Amino acid sequence: MSFFAGYAGYAGYAGYAGYAGYAGYAGYAGYAGYAGYAGLASLTTAAENPMVADALVRSRDALFSPVSDPTKWKAEWVAPKKWGGDTASLPPLGAPAHFWTWDPHIRTALLDTELLGLLDFQTPAGDALELKTRAAGGKALAKVKRPTRARFEEELALVQSWATRREESATEILSQMLPQLPFWASILQLNPNRHRHTLELLATALRFTMVVVMRFKHVLACPRPSEYSPNIQPMIPVPGYSAYPSGHATEAVVMERLLMSLTKQHAGSPLDTQLTRLTERIAQHRVTAGLHFPVDSQAGFALGRALAGYLIALGRATELNPGWKACDFDGGTGDDSGTNIGADTTGSAPLLALLWKKAEDELASDGFVA
Repeated sequence: MSFFAGYAGYAGYAGYAGYAGYAGYAGYAGYAGYAGYAGLASLTTAAENPMVADALVRSRDALFSPVSDPTKWKAEWVAPKKWGGDTASLPPLGAPAHFWTWDPHIRTALLDTELLGLLDFQTPAGDALELKTRAAGGKALAKVKRPTRARFEEELALVQSWATRREESATEILSQMLPQLPFWASILQLNPNRHRHTLELLATALRFTMVVVMRFKHVLACPRPSEYSPNIQPMIPVPGYSAYPSGHATEAVVMERLLMSLTKQHAGSPLDTQLTRLTERIAQHRVTAGLHFPVDSQAGFALGRALAGYLIALGRATELNPGWKACDFDGGTGDDSGTNIGADTTGSAPLLALLWKKAEDELASDGFVA
């Protein structure tokens, strides 16, 4: 029991309410300022200090050199030819180079708009939700059917038995409540200074996955284990949304598959082994904590594989796209009968493709080459 004594400090998880907004996905402020570039923060916020603002006004007044003749202004001061050609011209529309000049949160908004704008959710016959994408000619990217109540009740005993693992898994469960980026970064030695684009790409994939998963959760509306039995008593706060499919399982598979593609590793490689084990462990911890049934994780794995294949196809748009497997998961049987999608996604997500290339180059500099 002494081990848990220190967990009194976890009363601070009242802030868990912010989870609903997933605001941390955009900034990852808690992980050494990965997307925040904390070292530059003082440059952008200093002017908010009234004293600094006043000093800048005085400095400009002292340095200002009046132009002798306003009509000769261009002759005395030639603006840099920032965009080439006539100095009076405007930059070209939609030039890729613009993307890298914007603030990180602006790139975040542009990427999210690009990816989410391609999606279309539909409710076919039966207890299911289907996701289609215009990037694949309107083909179904994922279809998930929810289990019956009997299926959940069958798995209830297993969830209860796994509660005995909570003490040995406590620190991992608590650390993985929000995005598990430190665990993936640890395997590949990802560093915010050397891998800023890789981390930005992973954050983009997580935000996209979260939105998709939440739509499935909302429509399928499956209760948590603790709603079936008072014996579950989850060891961490129960999120305020439904359980199926598991968001953690979906996100973990997306991270695993994207990192394998970015590093150009083959199935069965040492890196593949580590990433696969981490994916399974993250999902298992959610069952151990009392938040999920095993079938929630199975559905998340199937959905995650489809989303990962889709994102990889969009990101590697300049390369030969062998296609990817759609998800058609039946919660009643646990079967995924999705077929291969061989659609041409070239040009469907140009901003994601730009970011993908940058991330790929960063990992290639670490020696991850085909």
